[in-house]
Amino acid sequence: MDTTSEYERIKALFAGVDEKQLALVDGAIWEVARLRVELNRLNEIIKQTGLIKLNPDNPAMQKELPVSRMIVKVRANYLNYIAKLSGILGRNVNDEEDDLAEFE
Repeated sequence: MDTTSEYERIKALFAGVDEKQLALVDGAIWEVARLRVELNRLNEIIKQTGLIKLNPDNPAMQKELPVSRMIVKVRANYLNYIAKLSGILGRNVNDEEDDLAEFE
């Protein structure tokens, strides 16, 4: 997966959203796409290396690998962006529901 295809996938989730709102969050969509690609790369590294390095003679002696700290930060940023984008999408859905209430 590359950043552009992930951007297009996320943007497609906003189909029907007001174009001005979509333009406003365009940078955030690009950022969340980059974060998602980075998370996938970090997960590939973790599959190969694990999160910690064990001393072969004494497994109780462990060393945390840099990827273990990095993935936590990237994941937190990704989830933060997703929550904000979901909030924008959610408000838009609720606004449409309010408009329909007039016709009930």
